[in-house]
Amino acid sequence: MSSSSDAALESIVQRGLEAYRAGRFFEAHELWETGWRDEADPVRKTFLQGLILVAAALHKLTRMRSPSGAVRLLAKARARLAGMPEGMGGLAMGLLVDDITRAAAAIEQLARGERTELDASLLPRMESAGDVAPTSPSGARQRP
Repeated sequence: MSSSSDAALESIVQRGLEAYRAGRFFEAHELWETGWRDEADPVRKTFLQGLILVAAALHKLTRMRSPSGAVRLLAKARARLAGMPEGMGGLAMGLLVDDITRAAAAIEQLARGERTELDASLLPRMESAGDVAPTSPSGARQRP
């Protein structure tokens, strides 16, 4: 990927991140989808599709009250994002993929109790690659 391609992708990611971090998941989905439609590179297109699916899953959970739908969408997102290189789109991909797995498990627990309110600390974090704390000696990432 060239540096101009990297910059363009990071710009697309940043447009949706503000909405995502503010809990405006549908808006984040729409912003990333605009970039996805215009993207020609299949790897970057798959990456953006993964972000779109994370946002769609959280919208499905928080607005549509469908934990099972959210879990299905998170599984699809994880499948698309799991192989992405660290720093793709400027994001800490290992952290994001780990958080998607953790969020899906937490949402499954909520569904068993017929609840849909997920603690904000369990939402998948989309952090800049350089902003993530190093892993602990056990290999687990430290939460900032």
